[in-house]
Amino acid sequence: MIPQEVYKTLELIVGQKNITQEKEILQAYKNKDRAFVNPESELLGTTPDIVIMPKNTEEVQAIVKTANAYKVAYTPCSTFWTPQAGARFEGCLHMDFKRMNTLELDAKNMNATVGSGINYAQLQAEAFKHGLYTVVSGGGSQVSVIPNHLSWGFSPLTYRAGLAPRRIMGVEWVLPDGEIVRMGSFASGKDGFWGEGIGPDMRGLLRGHIGWLGSLGIVTRMCVRLLPFHNVKLKPMQMHRHTFFVFPTDRQKWYNFTCPSTDVMVDFMYEIAQAEIGAAMTRVPIAWRFISRSGCKENFWETWLQDPVQKKKDVEELLINRVMLIGYASQKQLEYEEKVIMAIAEKLGCTLRRTRQMDGSWMQSGDSVTMWYLTGCFMSATGQLDSLDASVKAGAEFAQMKLKYTPPLMEDHGDKGWFQINDFGHSGYLEFILHTDAYDKDPELGLKTAEFYHFENPKLVARTGGLNFFNQVMTPLYHDSPQYGPNYGDFARKVKEAFDPDELSNPPGVLDTLDKVIDTIPPLKALKEKYEKM
Repeated sequence: MIPQEVYKTLELIVGQKNITQEKEILQAYKNKDRAFVNPESELLGTTPDIVIMPKNTEEVQAIVKTANAYKVAYTPCSTFWTPQAGARFEGCLHMDFKRMNTLELDAKNMNATVGSGINYAQLQAEAFKHGLYTVVSGGGSQVSVIPNHLSWGFSPLTYRAGLAPRRIMGVEWVLPDGEIVRMGSFASGKDGFWGEGIGPDMRGLLRGHIGWLGSLGIVTRMCVRLLPFHNVKLKPMQMHRHTFFVFPTDRQKWYNFTCPSTDVMVDFMYEIAQAEIGAAMTRVPIAWRFISRSGCKENFWETWLQDPVQKKKDVEELLINRVMLIGYASQKQLEYEEKVIMAIAEKLGCTLRRTRQMDGSWMQSGDSVTMWYLTGCFMSATGQLDSLDASVKAGAEFAQMKLKYTPPLMEDHGDKGWFQINDFGHSGYLEFILHTDAYDKDPELGLKTAEFYHFENPKLVARTGGLNFFNQVMTPLYHDSPQYGPNYGDFARKVKEAFDPDELSNPPGVLDTLDKVIDTIPPLKALKEKYEKM
């Protein structure tokens, strides 16, 4: 238990209304049985001792310095989306940033400065008012802007918009010891528009490959780059999990093309990128089409389980490249890009399909919850950035390997995963998506899922050469470290030790959490020993 002396000190910082030890409220922050289920949350997840809601950087700094003085460990969270955002140790001081909801948009210079409590729904809505947009995470519009720029931050829109680390400008960072580092032009004023100067630039250390997930201090304010859009309002429709925008088809359209083979689809993507047209491009897994059409979980299973022979045929033959074009400058731009894409499609023998001109996934992700509700647990076995050819190859190998783990993994008829192209063709992207029943109490099935997820998966990723950006939360460090270099693990630990020698910032840290979980569960530890010898 955190001593009452600490509570009283913290209460002076934020005020009586913004700190609590009431059991009913603490229970709401319990890090177990949440939608994002994995062994980490189930084994390490706890209920915090104190929940505190700071308002600004200065209050966060004072809280962190108090925690250091009393050696109290803390966990920061914005929208509580993953197990890493919840308490994973006893005696946790839990920081909730929902009060840090400042948003300043500079339309002229196309950037926005946000606090930790601002999510994508809020930022995107404000950006639209000024003919701008941002890349909404595949995790949903409820995801906080700052941590998603620091961890992951991918979407089909990164085809044109670029990867999240490149959209980070100025940063205000409270280190684990309570000192503040202001990066870029935040070092000399309130405007963070210039990430490369005038002040220090430590974005590479802060972000790295996927970020530190709260174990290297707290970013309280960030200036992020916005992108030019068009000035025609997207019309919202419905207010439930099927919320979507209707596209103004003279400025923004979807195009679905059936490709004769996967190789042709890859060539199609590369040629579109070489022409430097389009806003987003992605290969559509067959299950997504059934998810989007289903009115409920039961309806999905009724249709998904019908005619497995035809489903397998569709997976092998119904290869759909989904492309979004945007007339950023004018209607004429859209018309020009449409002519180019149709010419490429004709040359490669790709056929245009009918498609609804609406979107609930990428411009304002309102349907991300549909990924979870099918089976109770959704997992990405891999998320990797490499060449598109490498991504496609890895997806095919994953599909083959998954056969011996189905069930308990959901039957997807050999689907080779979701892949797309980024940075105008300079990199590819793969997510191999899994569904399973997170609440199935059969220990053998649970162990089988864990073996695929935590052991077979990283071994395959290492063999195919991809760098999995979900690695530190799903695969043991000993599997991943060699992919980054022989001393990656040692170097990363030295950084953590230098910045946080007392391990107060979101312990047990992002590097070794999963190893700790696996070593605590005898059947998983036995698997670890088996795979270490292989």
